[in-house]
Amino acid sequence: MVSPNFKARFGALAVAVFSATPAFAQELLWDRPALLDGPGTVKQSLRDHGISVDTWLTQFYQGVVGGDGDREWQYGGKGDLIATFDGGKLGLWKGLYVNVHQEWLYGEDANNQGDGSIYPVNTAMAFPRLGGEEEDTSIVVTQAFGDRATISAGKFNVLDSAAKTPLMGGGGLDTFMNLGLAAPASGVTPPYIVGAIGTLKSDIASFTLMVYDPRNAQDWDVVSNPFSEGTTTSLSVTIPTKVAGLTGYYSARAVYSSLTGFNLDNVPQLILPPEQVGPAEGALLKDGYWYVSASVQQYLYQDPNNPQIGWGLFAEAAISDGNPNPFGWHFLGGLAGNSPIPGREADRWGIGYFYYGFSDDLIDGLAEAGFSLEDEQGFEAFYNYHITPWLRLTGDIQWVDTGRTDRDEAVLAAMRLQTRF
Repeated sequence: MVSPNFKARFGALAVAVFSATPAFAQELLWDRPALLDGPGTVKQSLRDHGISVDTWLTQFYQGVVGGDGDREWQYGGKGDLIATFDGGKLGLWKGLYVNVHQEWLYGEDANNQGDGSIYPVNTAMAFPRLGGEEEDTSIVVTQAFGDRATISAGKFNVLDSAAKTPLMGGGGLDTFMNLGLAAPASGVTPPYIVGAIGTLKSDIASFTLMVYDPRNAQDWDVVSNPFSEGTTTSLSVTIPTKVAGLTGYYSARAVYSSLTGFNLDNVPQLILPPEQVGPAEGALLKDGYWYVSASVQQYLYQDPNNPQIGWGLFAEAAISDGNPNPFGWHFLGGLAGNSPIPGREADRWGIGYFYYGFSDDLIDGLAEAGFSLEDEQGFEAFYNYHITPWLRLTGDIQWVDTGRTDRDEAVLAAMRLQTRF
């Protein structure tokens, strides 16, 4: 909390500095939703004319503090610029929106610290870097039809969707950092997709239909030649409920892709000499794969005056065909939400557990070739302290029982500082 004396002194200074712009000075810096936002600012003027611009800088300092892995801490950061253009206010037509998300990475990250973890321990720094790039641009055009239906098309950053879930939320920038919790992996949805998404809200449920290219859209060929190798279709339904007067969201999702993948029964053929493999039991390639999941986010406490503030439990269970999808099944769960500490309701906290089971075909194939892989599980806890609405400091701790059998377990700690301009 900022002390009253500091507020008084800083307030007097702010009034003196910005006296030429009274509206600008009336709202003190620490009360703004963003550092450069407020009455009379350029951001407010742009927003009034239909252009909303958000710029974030998120810095990370993370390293292995126990178990296997290098002990050198890594510093890096991610810049995000999100611009939304409102067609109605810009003189086009009502319900049209264009969203542009530009992201940049710099510095190092702890995703390759030799600890043996298969899933990235820092989701925000993993993408788009794992695709071989330090920056990426996503552009989505949306047409809303009243309050109940939308159709969107373009190149999507999937982490943006993960960031909007009510309790887990954040997509690696605000809440959990490990991919196993921040953006649960499915093997059927790459981090960037090209396609279309339609949503429909009724009085009892919300439906989302996704049709997209199954390949990672960081590859320009996916953008310029979409659906040339198959199509993925995803249908999900979310049912909002009230349990003892508290809001909950219960969801189910089913996915099928026509993409041809490598038949995991034949993993040894990629590694061993042909004379040691023996006759193949199936074709080298396998057509299509499926995935289904069910999830819940249920508030256990909500502020009577503001239902958006509260905390509760979350859980997700999923299963796939396991071939050609290398992920067989997973389960995750935990508690998360706003801080219950009086006066600190803007803070976020969470504690979660995840378990990811890899495909049996993949594990057996690697074992036959002399390589060992096992399931991966872990715990993570974080506390996100809002110094001001635009300056947030997070402490994070993870324990990971890694998927590599030549590594045992690892404990990672991190500090994350996000500034919203």
